Order: sequence, then structure tokens, then C-alpha cells
Amino acid sequence: MSNPKPSVDLLLRGVVVSMNAERDVWWDGFVAVTDGKIVDAGDASACQYEASEVVGGADTLIIPGLVNTHDHLVQGCMRGMAEGTTFQERLFGFYYPMTAACDEERSYWSALSPLVDLALSGVTTVADDHFTHLHKDSMDGVFRAIDTVGLRARVSRLVINEPGVVPENLRETIDTGLAETERLRKRWQSPLVNVTAGTVGITYVDPGDLHQLFDWTIANGEQFDIHVPSMMDKVYLEKRRGWSGGSFEWLDHEGMLGPNVIGIHAQRLAPGEHALVGERGASVSMVADMEALLGLVQFDAGSYLKHGATVSLGLDGPVVSYGQNLWHTMKSLMIAQRLHDAADRLINGDRDWDNNLIFGSAEQALELATIGGAKALMMDDRVGSLEPGKDADAVVIDLSRQTTLAPYAGLIPNLVYSGGPTAEALTRVLVRGKAVVVDGSVVGIDKAQAVRQAEKTQRDLLEETGCGSYVRKGSPWNWHGAPAAG
Repeated sequence: MSNPKPSVDLLLRGVVVSMNAERDVWWDGFVAVTDGKIVDAGDASACQYEASEVVGGADTLIIPGLVNTHDHLVQGCMRGMAEGTTFQERLFGFYYPMTAACDEERSYWSALSPLVDLALSGVTTVADDHFTHLHKDSMDGVFRAIDTVGLRARVSRLVINEPGVVPENLRETIDTGLAETERLRKRWQSPLVNVTAGTVGITYVDPGDLHQLFDWTIANGEQFDIHVPSMMDKVYLEKRRGWSGGSFEWLDHEGMLGPNVIGIHAQRLAPGEHALVGERGASVSMVADMEALLGLVQFDAGSYLKHGATVSLGLDGPVVSYGQNLWHTMKSLMIAQRLHDAADRLINGDRDWDNNLIFGSAEQALELATIGGAKALMMDDRVGSLEPGKDADAVVIDLSRQTTLAPYAGLIPNLVYSGGPTAEALTRVLVRGKAVVVDGSVVGIDKAQAVRQAEKTQRDLLEETGCGSYVRKGSPWNWHGAPAAG
């Protein structure tokens, strides 16, 4: 009498991209899941499991859930408004006023649409930064939206108070900021959500407060998330801090550059700073798509990788990262780095550039968007790859439903460079084994309602704050009867 097969909750079948240390890909593979955890993964010939549910089969691709290491979800209320504006106009003209006017309910509807976008592109983990707290319950709305969609998140409550950089009504003391962080941790911290403290950038907060924020993250075993260099550092780092060197150098000088630090954007560095980041074991979030759109690219991810820094991919807020699609950032990263390298070779006299191998590959881009992001967020013991013992965060794609992925010989380049799976091809998106997307729809979400409420929230905020002049700013078209005059 033969022994019965072990029973599992869920069996995924198809081409399995494990993203394990050996980067195993099983063309006919399986992933076995029980209680939200991966029990086993490998070649189908070794599968000895019976399952309550089987998903996939022939013409199916299974990859780890994507990890977006930077966002500002509350900025969903301003989606599309960056066009035709400068950074200063955005920050002081409508970023601060509109997000400051978001209470819990407005923040919920502002964050919900971008979260739906993330889920429908296969993102299972998002890192969010929130820095306007005129309404102390504003972040509760973002947490509610995260909980509604069911994504994994690391959320940083940012303290800002530097005069000249922060409007007076948005400045708060470090004691208030940390007390609110503790309140949010008690309410929202869970197996899927980590709550941490931080600030926007070096020059957005009092230096003593910055040290207290960093010390709090160390004491609580959490991440220290900071825009570095931030847009304001160019002027204020020397003017307010008396420092003429690089922003990463300043953090290191102050004892605040280490393994729990993730630098956001992390471009326009001083000589030697790429190596410094690697030496200190810090991470960076490359926000390539947003930076390319805004023409901010002096882009070099390659030097970070060369020096051993952990590199990941982020999107930024919907105001400057419109579609909230991490696949676009994967492609933008490759394009930006290859243009950087080609320009460097030409400038330095290497005119035989067309015979040199160009930077990276689609496979490398997918690594950065999965296991790279998990490492950068200090979560690689839980997510980022399809390995036994890890949470079952996975994306299941029906290859037969998307022409851009056929034929299959160039499967990963097809996937990365064509913008990822369409909703029609998205069979499942799993977070800890729970389906948050089924057959192209986010579970439990009325998408039409989310759109209506996002539109209403923006209109109400534009009317209340008087920021309508920034909508379609500089457009030469004649918009007859459209809301919020440009």
C-alpha cells in the first residue's frame, strides 16, 4: 500500500522563476503553498503533493511578487499634475496644500487607486512615505487603503520642520512625530505591515531631530528611509549645515549611514559616494521612470552594483509616476543606464561603443524588482523569491492571453520590455498565499467607485486649496468646460 501524497492548500504550476540564490528556472515547475507559506518549489517531476486548489499549468508563468521600494500613495489626489511645473511649484504650489488638506477619508480615496494599479501590475510589496500631517489621521486613511487591497507594506511616517523648506502649519516637533509613529504602530503594525519613522531629506528637518529619528529606527529594528540627495540639498546642505560635500558623506559623517538605511533617488553623487554606500551596507531605491520623465537623469545604478550596494526599484508618488507600473521602471532603468554608459564612453574617447556589451539585461531588471527590493527593505527573509519557508507572494501570468509575450524563447525580455502582464493575462496575484487579484480584477474592489471617489477627492481639494491653476499648466490646447482652469 503506497503512502498518501502530502496535502497542501495551493499548487501553482507553470514556468517557475524562483529568484533563489542559484536563479533556478523550472520550465515545467511547481510551487506548493500551505498556510500562506511556500512548502516546496522545483521541477514538476519532483512534485509529490495533492492540493485543495491547483492554479496554472501549460502556458503559465509564475514569478515572485514585485517590490516597489518607494512611493507617496496619498499623492494619488494629484495624479497627472506634475506636467508643466517646476519642482518648487509642485512642492509649495500644490504638494503641500493638497496633501495637507487630506484627512483620513480623503487619504483613503487618494491612495486606493494607485494601490489598485500596483496590484494589477503584480506588485505585492510597497514602501510608502507620508510627510504632511496637518490632519493626524491622514496616514490612517493610507493604511486603510493598503489593508483594503491587501498588499504588504513598509510605511514611513516622516517628520518635517525645517523653516524655509516646510510651511509653518506643517512643521511638527520630534516628540509629536515619534508619538504619532508609536500610535500608528499600535494600530497598524502586522505580519504584512511595518511602520517606521523618518523624514523627507537631510534638509527638511532639524539636525538633532534627524538623529533622534535615526536612533528610533535602530532601537526598533526598522528601516531609515530618506531622500538623499534631496532636491533641497544642493542649496540648503551648505547653507544650513555648513557642509560642502555629498549628502551620503554627510550622513556617514554624522554616523547615520548603515545597513538599515535606504537612500531614495540617490543620484548626482560626489566622487566616491557609490563606494561609500556599498562599504556601509546601505541600500538605494532607483526611481528611473520618474526621473527620466522629469529630465533629472544623471543616472548611474551600475556604480552602486559594482561597489556592492543593494539596488532596488521604486516608483515615487502618482503625481510624477503616473501609471504606478513597476515594469516601466525596469525598462527605464536599463535605458537610462545604457544611455549614461554610452555617453560616458563617447565623451572619454571610446568611439567603438557599438561593439561593447551594454549594461544589464531584462533578467537583471527583474532581479532588482523582486529579490533586490526585498533585500533593500530588509524583507528578503520573507519575500522576493519563491523558496521554501518564505511567504507565498507570487504573480501567476497566463501567457496564452498576451501576444507581446509570444513566442516564448525571449520570455523575460518580452515581459520586461513590453510593460509586464496585462490585466487580462493576470491569473493571480498572491500576498502570503491570499489572492488579492483574480483573473485581472482586484478582489473586493469596486474599480468604478474607486475612480469616482478619486475624481471627487481631487475636485474638492482643488476647490478648497485654490490649486486649480496648476492643472494643465502651460497647455497650449483650448480646454472648453474642463474642470480646474489651466
